[in-house]
Amino acid sequence: MFATLKYPVLGFMRVRLLIRRECKKWLVELIGADLQIEVYEEDFVLDPQ
Repeated sequence: MFATLKYPVLGFMRVRLLIRRECKKWLVELIGADLQIEVYEEDFVLDPQ
């Protein structure tokens, strides 16, 4: 699944959801940056399919 961050991280806003962690956290990949970060569910909006 893909999502858009509400606030940019290193200039990137599009992410791919990888793994749901505890307490509403997700491991995501920043699209175009080849980096993985953890974000809370309230920090992104799911993209329509």
